Amino acid sequence: MKNITGLLLLIFLFLACKNEQKKDSDALSTTSPKYETYNYSGFTKEEIYGFHKRIFEGGNWTEYGDLERYYYLNFSEIKKHSRILRSNTPKILEETPRDDVKNFSTSTDLKKGGGLSLNDYVQQVEVNGLIIIHKGTIVFEGYPRMFPTDLHINMLITQVFVSTAIAILEDSHLIDTSKPIDHYFDALKGSGWEGVPVVDILNMSSGIDRPFETYEKSLDPIKEFAMTKSTKPSGTEQQNSNADAMVLTLLVEKISGLTFKDFVEQKIWKKIGAEHSALLAINTNGTSVSYRDGMSTTLRDLAKFGLAFTPSGRKSANPIISDAHLSKIRNVNKNLKKKLRYSEEIIYSSYQWGAVYEDGDLYKGAHGGQGLYISPSKDLVIAYFGTANTDRESNQLHVISRQLSKSGLFDLE
Repeated sequence: MKNITGLLLLIFLFLACKNEQKKDSDALSTTSPKYETYNYSGFTKEEIYGFHKRIFEGGNWTEYGDLERYYYLNFSEIKKHSRILRSNTPKILEETPRDDVKNFSTSTDLKKGGGLSLNDYVQQVEVNGLIIIHKGTIVFEGYPRMFPTDLHINMLITQVFVSTAIAILEDSHLIDTSKPIDHYFDALKGSGWEGVPVVDILNMSSGIDRPFETYEKSLDPIKEFAMTKSTKPSGTEQQNSNADAMVLTLLVEKISGLTFKDFVEQKIWKKIGAEHSALLAINTNGTSVSYRDGMSTTLRDLAKFGLAFTPSGRKSANPIISDAHLSKIRNVNKNLKKKLRYSEEIIYSSYQWGAVYEDGDLYKGAHGGQGLYISPSKDLVIAYFGTANTDRESNQLHVISRQLSKSGLFDLE
């Protein structure tokens, strides 16, 4: 009886704070939105009860499908987090939906949904939300499996917030990315990190490959890092290592004197005109998690971050993304090239971006079907969220985004 009472109390508390992340998400625009909702109605009380009962009993949320989607959309109920406050002067984006974008025909050789219109693909495949911004205007926006004001986990996309923070400090001459990381952390001398240039860490090629679990529990992560060894020379091979993002996060905090949360809030989030506050995962030791769970944001606000890399988002006298930053992203290390599985194109990793194309387009993807695609030359931003189904099939919007960019629909006159 005690267990049942405890479970009911826990679920009551979860439901009471279910909308915590939406406290500040009141409509800020007086015009009716023009996005596609596909009649999404959210989770039922029974589904919410079932999810929390499973977690309370020790179950794992990583089951894919709707169980995992619930976690993606309700992170604040499950894990520790801090809040990144929204802008006091939010940027309201113009909406001009385009039928030619909505009806864009997807490639027929996709694993699932090939040949469908973009609108039908979003509705029928594992997509939670998709937004496309061209020349600063929303030309497509759809929410088949989430609400527009939901805060959705970004996961590894958060890593490009880390690299942007490093670039901002670099622009201020507070960090020299050509210097080794042990120049900034004496404790790393004699470890595998010694002599590894910051730029190689930015490019996901530190040569350090170690599970991150020990860092999460340590009160002194740098002390843990000091015990690591190198598995390969830095700058020679791209790797997906949470350690790279974490050591860069600690570098931001050391040089700026701010927590990573506060740095993002002050130097990025408020400056892009974010309409909603975001969440940032924190470890049991209070360290910001700039990998794995990472930030949770609305889709529009994530797209606004992407917009900061485009001509439309760089019109101010002091843009967040400088000419120097864009140039350094494109100045790729030729050792870090990969051939795409679905085409003959070559991509490079640079400044935590998982793909820098030879035409200068940028892409960062994450587990389950999250993505941010930017084409500075076309003034184009594509952002999306998804959840893999129970067969672990994710959407292929990373492929579709590239096809959209090359379709001619967004060529500038």
